[in-house]
Amino acid sequence: EPMERAWRRVGLALDRSGFTVEDRDRGQAVYFVRFADPKTAGKEDPNFFAKLFGAKDPVQLARFRVGLQAGADGQTVVRILDQQGAPDATDNGKRVASLLLEELRR
Repeated sequence: EPMERAWRRVGLALDRSGFTVEDRDRGQAVYFVRFADPKTAGKEDPNFFAKLFGAKDPVQLARFRVGLQAGADGQTVVRILDQQGAPDATDNGKRVASLLLEELRR
């Protein structure tokens, strides 16, 4: 799809998928997104003593960038990027991509 339409659809898909859009930069075509994995959301943080004596670290919220890039053929490429703007190939990045793709297909 053309960039204008893709920008709108991606924004709506992010909202419907439960992501938190913290900021957006339309000039650079980037959404700044926070994602909490539903499998680990809602778990309590360990208390002071649990942290002190080596309990597992609490699951942190992952922050990503969702970047759009217009192609020469009128299509738009959507990429999941890390906080520094590099392509994100982690498990969380792949999960974000699959959730976003699933929502865009609707």
